[in-house]
Amino acid sequence: MTGKQLDKGIKQVGFVVLLVALFIMMAYQLQYFMSSLLGAFTLYMLLRTPYRGLLNRGWNKFVATSVLLLLAILAVFVVGGLFIGTIYSEVKNFNPQLIISNLTDIHDVVLEKTGYNIFSSDVTTQLVGTITQLLPNIFSVTGSIVTNAMMMVFILFFMLHQSREMENIIEKTLPLTANSTSMLKKETKNMVVSNAIGIPVIMIGQGVIAGVGYWILGIKDPFIWGTLTGLLGLIPVIGTAGIWLPLSINLFISNHIWQGVVLILYGITIIASVDNLIRMVFLKKYADVHPLVTIFGIILGMNLFGFWGIIFGPLLISGFVVLVKIYRNEFLKEHVSIDN
Repeated sequence: MTGKQLDKGIKQVGFVVLLVALFIMMAYQLQYFMSSLLGAFTLYMLLRTPYRGLLNRGWNKFVATSVLLLLAILAVFVVGGLFIGTIYSEVKNFNPQLIISNLTDIHDVVLEKTGYNIFSSDVTTQLVGTITQLLPNIFSVTGSIVTNAMMMVFILFFMLHQSREMENIIEKTLPLTANSTSMLKKETKNMVVSNAIGIPVIMIGQGVIAGVGYWILGIKDPFIWGTLTGLLGLIPVIGTAGIWLPLSINLFISNHIWQGVVLILYGITIIASVDNLIRMVFLKKYADVHPLVTIFGIILGMNLFGFWGIIFGPLLISGFVVLVKIYRNEFLKEHVSIDN
């Protein structure tokens, strides 16, 4: 390497370091609007194909953007707002002690019949505290809801209206080959559809089916239990059984034998099948989300974005996986072929 090449390399590294430092500084200062940016990006990926379709039919860019933006506002803010508001109003008046009471009843029966202590009083106390903190946090968001929502709409408008220009700039800026760029676009679309639509559909589907069953069987607060069933259905291994199984056991304990039997059968045959049915019918065309990506993504996302982390958290982890695939395709394959 000549001195001139070395000097150029040092300048390049210094320039990259400066870019990274500035990016980190800007991202830190704008973290308040991170959920707005992620929300706009998610909606853009979902509306990108319909937008291009309207343009191909001769629609004006401003009109096409405005119509799709209005539909997005109605879907996300009106329908979603009513749904979340209803859940929040129910959860706000829900006493977490009811969950502990159900578990305590099961514990007492097991202790009496077998002499085995499934959990101590310390575990019960910690569980009450965790649930008490978790329920409000599910419906919290980072920063102001109204401010972030307005910023999301603002960003989405320019993303759609300047769609081709934005994508051309990104493609020219990315230091990737044409194959890697094409793979990135395809993987990103599959990732967004699977996470942004698939996860909520599965969660809502299981919650509604479970809630209806609880209501028919006369279980108190079926709306809350249905919501918790849908949320727990995203957790691998435990799944929806983490709610309907203890409820059915409590029905047996309270001498509601036939209701307990029906709930167990309903949980095994109906509630547990919703996940597989939706994945088979809806997600078979797209990248299926691995359960570990879902659970760790939700944990990460709820710490960062509150309720919206249910969607954005898995998106972040899936995005990281996509970038790893791009890196392997762009750089590692070349080294492997040289070594061989």
